[in-house]
Amino acid sequence: MKKLLLLIALSLLPGCTLVDAYMLTHFDPNEYKLITDIRAEAQASKGQCNNAVISKINADKLASDTKLFQLYSEHIPRNNDMITASKDLNEIAQGLSNMYAKETKVSSGFCTIKFQSIEQSANKLQTVLGGRPR
Repeated sequence: MKKLLLLIALSLLPGCTLVDAYMLTHFDPNEYKLITDIRAEAQASKGQCNNAVISKINADKLASDTKLFQLYSEHIPRNNDMITASKDLNEIAQGLSNMYAKETKVSSGFCTIKFQSIEQSANKLQTVLGGRPR
């Protein structure tokens, strides 16, 4: 009887593996490209914080791009963690954009820290997305 139960259990393991593989969100090249573009843009923008006009344009562009990433990620099945992370990333970018909209002067240091934060978050998201099964 024990041998029969063991055989049944062993025969079910591949089925569980298939279910687990199916339940994972698979690699999406469009989603990966969006986050890569955000990371590259934030990386380039943090070096331009001494110019308030350019920084405002960069902040507005990043806010728009992170919103696009959030909207794209929302309807990918089994993608709850990325949906949450994309909302958080958009909040950071939107916060910087809002500061430029409200403030007459945003400090260069604050600008650099915000763009660096966006870059680091995008890097983490890129690592997660790149590690998904293909």
